[in-house]
Amino acid sequence: MNITSFGDMAHGVFLRSRTAELKESLATLTEELSTGQTSDLTKKLGGDFTYLLDIDRSLARFESYEVATTESAFFASSAQNLIAGIDDNASSLSNDILATTGSINANNTNLLSTQSRLYLEESIRSLNGQVAGRSLFAGTATSSVPLADVDTMMTALVTEVAIHTTAADIITEVKAWFADPTGFDAVMYQGSTTSMGSVNIGPNEQVNIALRADDENFKQAMQSFAIGALATEAGLTLSAEVKSDLVSGTGNELLETRNRMISVQANLGFTEARIEEAAVRNAAAATSLGLTRNELAQADPFETATRLEETQFQLESLYTVTARSSQLSLLKFM
Repeated sequence: MNITSFGDMAHGVFLRSRTAELKESLATLTEELSTGQTSDLTKKLGGDFTYLLDIDRSLARFESYEVATTESAFFASSAQNLIAGIDDNASSLSNDILATTGSINANNTNLLSTQSRLYLEESIRSLNGQVAGRSLFAGTATSSVPLADVDTMMTALVTEVAIHTTAADIITEVKAWFADPTGFDAVMYQGSTTSMGSVNIGPNEQVNIALRADDENFKQAMQSFAIGALATEAGLTLSAEVKSDLVSGTGNELLETRNRMISVQANLGFTEARIEEAAVRNAAAATSLGLTRNELAQADPFETATRLEETQFQLESLYTVTARSSQLSLLKFM
């Protein structure tokens, strides 16, 4: 019978190699047991990664949808707040003008005209509003400030109406200036004439927050305030009656403004609701996909625990053998 023996060096190398191998297996199994995920996906999936890769792509898309819904919701909410401010001012001034009907005097006229100019300035400031450095009402020119300042508007309007002496003619001229492409659009609007495109917020679902400061609804609001502001604007010499009629005309225009602002807010509110619903659906779908992915990559906890215990026993046994081998000597043998 042939007996094969190993030298001390070979024996030592074998023990060190086996120890390193068992330690590596122990670390791997410990990680699998703590994370619940297999360390060998190829073996777990039988080498077919098709379904897992498809899930990963879907999860990546839902991450992009989450970014889109978050940004769109913030964009819409910010625009909603600014539009609500314009509507609140229109409501406040309309109520103040209505409260003075039949008892309006020079002091009331001046006060309401000054208030109208202030609200015009605030409306322009709101329509120049930005979120995260992006203009809300400039169309695709998100880095531009869409409207020139209130002084630019009032200077242009004074020039347009200077030859008129009745409130009716002044109001007609103001409306014509806002409707004329060479009027408001050329003098005041500095944004893009192209609205922002639709945003994908979910599978086969888009929203479009196409708000621009040159929209007819916002023009109506600025036009309403501008008519009242002209009553006390420097550069115009108007009788007390004409001033009073201009303020009254503002009151009439503000009724239309309020209707339009409510409509704009309602449409925007509908868009906000769609964004929120999409965000909820996306989150549910992503959670479901995540659970499915975890199941595919999950390590069997009972098998892992059994293998871990077996590996620990083998490593302890190897330590024992190594310890005994290190104590062997010729003196003890003899």
